[in-house]
Amino acid sequence: MNKYTDEQTSSSDRTPSITDIPLSQLVLAFIVFLIVIKGIGYFLSAFFSTTENGASISFPLILLVLIQNLLILVIVRHFLLKKYSLHWRNLGLVPISASWCYRAALLTLPLVVIVGIVNSTVTQLISTDFVNPQLEMLAPQGFKWDAYILTMIATGVIAPFTEEIVFRGVILGWLDQKLGKYLAILISSFLFGSTHGIPALIPALMVAGIAFSLIVYKSQSLWPAIVLHSGFNMFMTTALYYALSQGVSLPGAN
Repeated sequence: MNKYTDEQTSSSDRTPSITDIPLSQLVLAFIVFLIVIKGIGYFLSAFFSTTENGASISFPLILLVLIQNLLILVIVRHFLLKKYSLHWRNLGLVPISASWCYRAALLTLPLVVIVGIVNSTVTQLISTDFVNPQLEMLAPQGFKWDAYILTMIATGVIAPFTEEIVFRGVILGWLDQKLGKYLAILISSFLFGSTHGIPALIPALMVAGIAFSLIVYKSQSLWPAIVLHSGFNMFMTTALYYALSQGVSLPGAN
C-alpha cells in the first residue's frame, strides 16, 4: 500500500473529536442558542403581562421551558454532532460510578453558600438597585404547590441537563482542546453567567460554572455536573418558594 493510501486509511479511521468543529460553526450554533433563549424569554414576558391575576401559569411555564430546551438540543444535534460525525458521548455523556453522583449531591450545600456569599458581596458593591426579573417569572403569584412542583421540574431537571451539555459539554470541551484547561474554565463560566441576562449575577454564576467545570474534569463525565447543577437549582427554587410561603418580600423582584 502506498503512502497516499496509508494516509487516507489513517484519516478515515481517526476517531471524531469535538475539535473537528470549526470556530465559525461553534459561534453560529451559540448565536442560534441565544436567539432561542431570548425568543422564549420574550414569549414568557409577553405571557406574564397578559395573564390575569389568579390564573395558573405553571403548565404554560414548563411547556415553554421544555420547548426551549428541546430546541437547544436540536441545535446541538443538528449543527454540531451530526454534521461532524460526533456522538453525545463526545460531549461527556458517558457512564460514571454512582459514587461520583453522591459526591456531587453532597457538594450542593457548600456551593449554595459560596455562591450566596459572592452574590451578597456583589449586590452590596453595586450602586444601583438589584433587580432579578426571573423571580417574577418563577413565581409571579406567590407560593402555590403546583407552581413549585412544576418549577422544580423545569429548573431542577430540564434546564441543568441542557445547560451542562451546552456549556460544559460543547464549549468547555472545545475550549479545553484549543486553549487549555484554565482559560476554558474561565471563558465557559463567563459565558454561562452572561447568558442568564442579569449582569449583577455574573460573578456568582461564574463561581457556579467553575464548580461545574471542575467536577467535569475530576470525573471525566457530565453526569456529576448535571447532578450538582440540578441540586443547586432545586435548593435555590425551594428557598425561593419557602420565602414566598412565609410572606417574605424577595430582594430583586420588581
